[in-house]
Amino acid sequence: MVKSVLKAVCVLLDVEPQMKRKPNGENKLSYWRAAISPLVLADPNLPLRLEQFDRNKLTEEKMGRVEEIISEGEYTFENAKKSCFAVEGLYMWVKAIRDYFYIFRELEPRRDALILAEK
Repeated sequence: MVKSVLKAVCVLLDVEPQMKRKPNGENKLSYWRAAISPLVLADPNLPLRLEQFDRNKLTEEKMGRVEEIISEGEYTFENAKKSCFAVEGLYMWVKAIRDYFYIFRELEPRRDALILAEK
C-alpha cells in the first residue's frame, strides 16, 4: 500500500522512476527509489509542494497513470490507514487531486462560457 500511494504521488509530482539493479543483474525502473530520494520523502519542502501543487494543469495522460495505480484492488483508504499514518494523509491528497481533476474537467466548459458571457 505504501508503495502504491507513493507511486501515485511521484506520478502527480512529475518525479520519474529511478533505475534499480535486481539481484539477477537486470535493471528495473523503481518508483520506490524515487519516492525515498530527496525529490519526494526526503524533501523538507514536500508539504509546501503538495500545498502549492497546480491542480489545473493536470493532463489526461497523467491521470490515466494515476487511475492505473488506483484501480489495483488493495488501493483503499482502510489499507492506507492500516499501513502508516503518513500514507493515510498522502492517500487523501491523491484522492482529493483526482476528484478535483474530474470535477474541474466537467465544469471547465461552463466556466469558460460564463467568462465569455460576462465579456
